[in-house]
Amino acid sequence: MFVWSIAVRNLRRRRLRTALTVSGIVVGISMMFILLSLVSGMESQARSMVRALGGADIIVSNSTSFRNGMGGPLGALPSPSTLDESIVDAIGGIQGVYAISPQFSFSCSINGRRITVYGVEPKSYEIVTGGLNIAEGRFLIENSNREIVLGKALMEFLNLTVGQTVSLNTGQEGREQTFNIVGVFETGMFFQEYAAYITLADAQNITGEYGLITQILVKCEDPSIVNDVASAISSTVPGVRVTTPTAVLQQANQMLNTLTMFFATIGLVALFAGSFGVVNTMMMSVTERTREIGILKAIGAKSYDIMKIFLAESLLIGLIGGGAGVAAGSILAYLFPTLTSGIFAIGISPFGMRNPFSGAAGRGWGSRATSAIIFTTPAITPINIIVCFSLGAFVGILAGLYPAWRASRMRPVEALRHV
Repeated sequence: MFVWSIAVRNLRRRRLRTALTVSGIVVGISMMFILLSLVSGMESQARSMVRALGGADIIVSNSTSFRNGMGGPLGALPSPSTLDESIVDAIGGIQGVYAISPQFSFSCSINGRRITVYGVEPKSYEIVTGGLNIAEGRFLIENSNREIVLGKALMEFLNLTVGQTVSLNTGQEGREQTFNIVGVFETGMFFQEYAAYITLADAQNITGEYGLITQILVKCEDPSIVNDVASAISSTVPGVRVTTPTAVLQQANQMLNTLTMFFATIGLVALFAGSFGVVNTMMMSVTERTREIGILKAIGAKSYDIMKIFLAESLLIGLIGGGAGVAAGSILAYLFPTLTSGIFAIGISPFGMRNPFSGAAGRGWGSRATSAIIFTTPAITPINIIVCFSLGAFVGILAGLYPAWRASRMRPVEALRHV
């Protein structure tokens, strides 16, 4: 208790210098906390997005991601490579496959807004994925003719209601058709709701890609055999890419781990720079209190007592800096993404598709299934708080080791002579 009371008194005696020293720790800790919170937010949203994409165990697509555009004013833009619809039967005959659902996705303009449209077979799509979460109206039915289901966010953006009609334009001459809105789906994730669903036949008709699909969703009989079925598809059907959501999540995690290491390195560099301020402050404190150290030793204080006093001071500086850094970082973590819009957005392509919501004139072109930019919402986790707070304390102790050791090595007689 005696050691801590002296440490607190000495820090209070020179409050401005203490505040400036603490500020160096605060900058480093807050920067690290902000970056770690952003990465945690990215990881949380990536996991939520993969989970929300449906119950398909395997996604089969063309091994060539993109081909030339489909003509029209934007014909130079790439569009997703296609597969022959006959492949569906070949995959359906593989052991372990429970259900399959062919899909044709393409980009088009709906009432002037570019979106991604998915052409599906309603019955098989619901079996494989569990269907969409319909908030209003209904989903498509077999043999529907020019019916469409839109995302809630898109409906609100275009100010539409169920029962109205919309015009779909692929950018090709004569490829504009009118569809009747029969339902609205909701995912809880804003970017996923800027999409539309029509029947596979309507999708092939409006694009002119008869007998072609862009991906096949596969449901396995048992989740434990997903990897075996994926390997069987790869070996049986040439020229296809086989993807599983778990593999995509692993790739996303690898990317996020890289970002974590990069951001943590930046924070550590800032924290390392702040530690020099602690060393400088403690060295000045040792020099100024040389006579005090001599008196303490003369009245019986041991070397380790002197060392404990100075280590307690540096630890207090680290703890205050760590606490203030976490508090400041918690506030700035929510302000930072708004001030740097788009910089801390991550593009995730769960099925290997391009983002349908980015870009300018060619927004949405070439998407083979849902992909997205996640505008990061930071996630403040207990682990990040503990790590950053502990780092502040660790830096404080580490920076105070040498000054404390030097103070403890002083000889009482020499220290008492100091003026």
